[in-house]
Amino acid sequence: MQSNYNDYSYIVDIYEPYETPPAQGFPVIIVLDGTRYSKLMYETMAMQLRNRKKTLVEPAIIVGIGHDEKDIPKQRFHDFTSPADHYHFPVRRGKVMQELPAGGAVQLIDYIFQQIVPMLQEKYTVDDQKISLYGHSLGGLFVLWSYLTYPESFYKYVAISPSIWWNNHELFRTIQQAEKPFAAALYIGVGGEEGDMVDDAQKFVEMASEKWINYEFYIAESENHASVIPTMMSRVLRFLKSEE
Repeated sequence: MQSNYNDYSYIVDIYEPYETPPAQGFPVIIVLDGTRYSKLMYETMAMQLRNRKKTLVEPAIIVGIGHDEKDIPKQRFHDFTSPADHYHFPVRRGKVMQELPAGGAVQLIDYIFQQIVPMLQEKYTVDDQKISLYGHSLGGLFVLWSYLTYPESFYKYVAISPSIWWNNHELFRTIQQAEKPFAAALYIGVGGEEGDMVDDAQKFVEMASEKWINYEFYIAESENHASVIPTMMSRVLRFLKSEE
């Protein structure tokens, strides 16, 4: 589905529960890196819906927004990083990062708000008040940036292993400038084996506590940057369940 904001054609995968929608419509979970994670989230949800009274998972429409495999290195980096006057490409894991186009986050958020959400409202029975956002790694960075920049736009926000290190930890400066409480709920998760990303996540939640942010934080012990995704999926789905 082509964006009117950056002319890129995203791969949009939509998974709808096989049941009658509630009167107010299905909640929606928008999954960044959708070609990697949206099917996993849907299958995890579908399995647990068989015993929903115990799993505490509710049916939702899963919407994956992804990139063509060949475009992932450049377009993904561009989409998930926010505009800045200067970009710092650090040494990561002993290697100097390749400089890539950055700063396209506003274009992606506009695409979600102005094209994806209206399309869902037109074609599906959705609850407009319960549209949540999920992202991992750079996608998690985008989620945290969205939370701090557009705090009332999504129902809940989920950032797994967020790349807080990006651009000299610019998110620390962003959250430091926050002046009012945030009502939306935020989930931050990280694998216990992720090194400095654990430290960054812990520092972010400490700052969040000072800013009256409504958050849940979980460290998945013994998990790494990849294994943390399936490990946390059930926790994430319970977190995203609608508040009564």
